[in-house]
Amino acid sequence: MLKRLGLQVLDFFLPRLCVFCGEVVGEQAPAAVCPACDQAIPWVRSPLCPVCGRVFPGGEGGDHLCGPCQMEPPPFARARAAVLYEEEGPAGQAIKRFKYSRRLDMLPVMQHWLRRHLCQELVRAADLIAPVPLHPQRLKQRGFNQALLLAQAFPEARLERELLTRVQDTKPQTTCRNPKERRDNVKGAFTVPWPHLAQDKNVLLIDDVFTTGATVKECARVLRKAGARQVDVLTVARVRYE
Repeated sequence: MLKRLGLQVLDFFLPRLCVFCGEVVGEQAPAAVCPACDQAIPWVRSPLCPVCGRVFPGGEGGDHLCGPCQMEPPPFARARAAVLYEEEGPAGQAIKRFKYSRRLDMLPVMQHWLRRHLCQELVRAADLIAPVPLHPQRLKQRGFNQALLLAQAFPEARLERELLTRVQDTKPQTTCRNPKERRDNVKGAFTVPWPHLAQDKNVLLIDDVFTTGATVKECARVLRKAGARQVDVLTVARVRYE
């Protein structure tokens, strides 16, 4: 109790600093990001694919289906992200520091990004939200499931923490050499232990990054098989395709 009180006193007297550059941030700012760093964030905007959320280069024209979604529609209805992922950009820094360095000060920033209007549309349409799960062994190593913490950005939504479980301890997707290897890596990795929870529901999956979509596609597939009416996907970031 005394320790928590001491931290609150320190928060009161110490200036609020930008999590990216260390500059002082005004108390009225919705997240601990200075104006300069905020302007550098590559937000996801139209034109994009209305299904997978792929952002089209150029910024001209309206939303339209991308080639891959026309040829092979995914098992989810819509996928959206708040920002574009760049390895050394704000999203890349935030996600890597959060997941691998336990920089929990990045969590409220990413939760703030997830509350953008583009993302909230999916939250409002959902009957429940579910984090992409970690295998128990990976959870033990990391100490937390980043997808579960990100999903807590929406306290107004019904959160089903264990709607999905991971039954295979697959290797990290980042070690896979190509999209096919990513798909094969997660095939059969997830299950829905209580199908009645998903039955006839609109489910919103939450994760940190959308790369090829192999993980969320496999999650959506088993949810649809369990009886979910629709599955949408929301991530903090997605890779940029040129």
